[in-house]
Amino acid sequence: MADPVRGSSVKLEGEDLVIRMPKDRAQSLRVALAECPCRATKSNATQNIRSGLSMAIGRAISPKPVQRNPLYKTED
Repeated sequence: MADPVRGSSVKLEGEDLVIRMPKDRAQSLRVALAECPCRATKSNATQNIRSGLSMAIGRAISPKPVQRNPLYKTED
């Protein structure tokens, strides 16, 4: 990265490339990966990569909803 962050790393684990960074910097990476506001022609393939990585980061940093069973059964 152009702006290296303390605690960040990129390494290979088998056939997977693993990017590790502090959670508080994840939103900054999502913003950096956002689509360019200019009207120049872009590759659909690179747009798909940016979108997929941005969504994956968003899912990883968002709070997870808690699913709980109801305390009492209700009769319908």
